[in-house]
Amino acid sequence: MSLESVLVVGAIIFSIGLYGALSKQSAITVLMCIELMFNAVNITAVALSRYVVPAGLAQNPQATADEVVQFLLTGQIF
Repeated sequence: MSLESVLVVGAIIFSIGLYGALSKQSAITVLMCIELMFNAVNITAVALSRYVVPAGLAQNPQATADEVVQFLLTGQIF
């Protein structure tokens, strides 16, 4: 899967959650839709961490171990 397709899936899931949170009146349903939105954000963060970090490492193959760890922990810190 490419980065674009994962971001599109995350955007679709977020849109469904946003529509549900704004249109429903039941508190449980609104909370479930907000959780769906959070899951979409998590999918996007994992996709960016998965696809952006190797690109950063490919630009600098002589990176030291500390720089590699800093690149790898970017998504988890975010």
